[in-house]
Amino acid sequence: MTMTIHLDSGKIIENEQIAEDYLVMSVLLSTRLDSALPGQFMMIRKQGVQDPLLRRPLGLYGVFQTEAGTVLEFLYRVVGKGTTALSRLVAGDTVDILGPLGKHFDIMPERSHIILLAGGIGAAPLSYFLEYLVKHLDPSRERPIEKPETRKMTFYYGAETSSTLVGLEKIKHFCSDVRIATDDGSAGFKGTITDLLRRDLPRFDQNKTCIYSCGPTPMIRTLAQLLQPTSIPCRVSMEERMACGIGACLGCSIKVRDPSSEWAYHQVCSDGPVFDLRDLLWK
Repeated sequence: MTMTIHLDSGKIIENEQIAEDYLVMSVLLSTRLDSALPGQFMMIRKQGVQDPLLRRPLGLYGVFQTEAGTVLEFLYRVVGKGTTALSRLVAGDTVDILGPLGKHFDIMPERSHIILLAGGIGAAPLSYFLEYLVKHLDPSRERPIEKPETRKMTFYYGAETSSTLVGLEKIKHFCSDVRIATDDGSAGFKGTITDLLRRDLPRFDQNKTCIYSCGPTPMIRTLAQLLQPTSIPCRVSMEERMACGIGACLGCSIKVRDPSSEWAYHQVCSDGPVFDLRDLLWK
C-alpha cells in the first residue's frame, strides 16, 4: 500500500495533562486527511521554532473528522527536551506536522480472538487500533471484516503503577475484557504484563488467536521468547528513538530477517514501526 506523506500545519485545540508527565494533544489540520491508519505516527514541532530543530515522533491515538476538518489526537509522555516543548503548547498554537509515516497494523481476518498487549505509553497506538477494529473497517477501507460480536478482543495493559495506567477509560469503552498488570501490584495483577499473558496463554486457541503489541523493547523481547514455542502470529510496534522519521538518518536501525539474505538492518521509522515479531533478531 502506497502512502501519501503530507507536510501540513495544524492548530492546537487542546493539550491536556491527564496524569503526571502524560498529556493528550488534539490538533486540527488545515487540510483534510483520510490516510492515517493505526500504528502510524506523525513528526511534530511548534511552527517557527528552531530549538529543538527536529520534529518529535508521536503515535496516533485517534483520528476523526469534523466540520472544521481532520482532528488528530496524540497521547504522549514527557521524557526529554522535545516532548517538554510540546507539553508547553496551548490552544491556538500552530504546529508543523509531517505524516502519516511508517507501516500500520494489518488485520488478520481469519483470527477470531484478537489480543492487544500494551506496556506503558504503548497503550496509545493500540487504543487507536482497538477503536478502529471495533468500527470494523480493514486497512483498505473497502470491505467490512466480521462483525465485532463474532470476534473476541482482549486488551492487556501493563504499567509501573496504577497512576500510569493512562487512557484506561477509552480502552474500557471499546473493550469489555481488559486485563491489568502493575509492577507494584497497585492495580490488577502484580507483576509484568508478559507475566500475566504467560499465565493466560495456555487457555487460548492458537489457531484462532493473534496478538498485537507495543511497549518497551525488553517487553517485546520477552514476548518473543514467550510466543516462540507457539504458532500464534504477532505484530509489534517498536519503540525506538527516531530523528528524521523517513529513514534518512539511519538512527533507528534494528536487526531483522531479510528475504534477500539471512538478516539486514531495517529502519523502524520507514520499514516499521510495525513488524512481524518473528522477523526480529535479538542481539
